[in-house]
Amino acid sequence: MRKKIINTLFIMGFIFYLLFILWNILFKYVSPLEIFSNDRFFSQTLNIIPFNDIFKGKFNKMDIYGNIILFIPFGIYINMIIKDVRISKSICIIVIISFIFEISQYILGIGASDITDIITNTIGGIIGIGIYTIIKSIFKCDNKVKSFITICSTIIMLIVSIILIGIFMYN
Repeated sequence: MRKKIINTLFIMGFIFYLLFILWNILFKYVSPLEIFSNDRFFSQTLNIIPFNDIFKGKFNKMDIYGNIILFIPFGIYINMIIKDVRISKSICIIVIISFIFEISQYILGIGASDITDIITNTIGGIIGIGIYTIIKSIFKCDNKVKSFITICSTIIMLIVSIILIGIFMYN
């Protein structure tokens, strides 16, 4: 029974995270229903110079730190879902997924595509891989690791949900 609850919470947490990341990367300016509307926000910019905004004096801490924080769980989930994956393969998956997000933003015209985002997303994913590695070395057993991460992610999911509900109610 406990294992079933942990598995259900893990899946719910992962789905919540995927929806949250999609909302924050692809749909922060446009809802999925508005993507093909002519009356929507349209932005198709591409920056291939890493940290160009910083060099121009337009440093936005939330862009940098937000992307890092947003991808920490991704590094953890990759290692939870794909068992015994090499760190280099996990990093490649993070880079590829981040690249797909950035290209999607450009193709759909729903945000700024930026190499800096790929770099900061990858840094966040690597931090997540490191956190997973530490947790695994502490708990050793995969079931304990999954239980610990699931409990932590469920608590974070509840806190984020309450904050989001508060934001929507306030606006």
